[in-house]
Amino acid sequence: MTLVVAGYRQNGFRWNTEDSKELVPDRRSGIFLIADSLISTATHSGREPLVSGFKKIVEIPINVWQPHFIGELFQGYIKVFQTHKCLIAFAGSTLTAQHIVNSITNHLSELRIDYEKGTEFQCVVRNSCEPNNLVSNGIGTHYDDDIFIPDRDYQNLLSAEYISNVVEHSINQALNSKMKHLLGPDALNAMRTDIVLAITCPITHEDYLYTYKFEHEFLPEGGVKAFCNKSFASANEITVIGMENTYGEPLRAVVKDSIENGASLEENLLAFAIKSIKEDQTFEIGMPAIHKTIQGNYVTKEVYQD
Repeated sequence: MTLVVAGYRQNGFRWNTEDSKELVPDRRSGIFLIADSLISTATHSGREPLVSGFKKIVEIPINVWQPHFIGELFQGYIKVFQTHKCLIAFAGSTLTAQHIVNSITNHLSELRIDYEKGTEFQCVVRNSCEPNNLVSNGIGTHYDDDIFIPDRDYQNLLSAEYISNVVEHSINQALNSKMKHLLGPDALNAMRTDIVLAITCPITHEDYLYTYKFEHEFLPEGGVKAFCNKSFASANEITVIGMENTYGEPLRAVVKDSIENGASLEENLLAFAIKSIKEDQTFEIGMPAIHKTIQGNYVTKEVYQD
């Protein structure tokens, strides 16, 4: 099991609406994530630790590739137009998580600029596994020299919402591939994994925090379908995965108290999480604790030892 806590850094506040006097955190100060780093296994005598210092928060690059032209001829994708960063955290099966993280990494590293067919020319970003007009038309296809202008046509194409959809697609694709080998309820529970995404929107520069909870349903024709349920955390919310049943309510009580008293939410949650990880006697979680933040493309990391 795992404990991951994520929330918005509250370095600034704004009015909730023009007509409301409620102050909420301004989602432009970054996102923090806190996690334990213990890997344990179930034995006949209870859980036993296997590995400490395991990375449960990983940094993943987001690459947007631009089309390459020689004159008016499309020649494929050979150059990255822009690169961004996001943080992914997981709780659950480490094997399933590795499969999911690989899928997310592959998808986010191979995004491509394409165009929409319609009355007006418009560039868009696509997954490498999606239908692509440039690729479908083939290398050597002629395009007018007054389109595909980077300074004009490639700007503001990549949003946090689109990135979150790519991550959702990546998780579901990974889960679907594992379902081909799923044998029964025990195997289903063994692959259960939840994911957190922390990203600053490249367009609006606002921070976005998403959670992807593992779900499954039994199919009418027999068998089981596994998928993720995506949710967005608002400015004054946190997300907890892993030992949420044990620590979710106490952590949210820390949030409520911190906001009401004007205290540092991040510092209070970090102190509570470290204390919980240190004092846990179940070998479900363990030190060291990892504290990472992301704001734009800037990532920080702190490690708290026993």
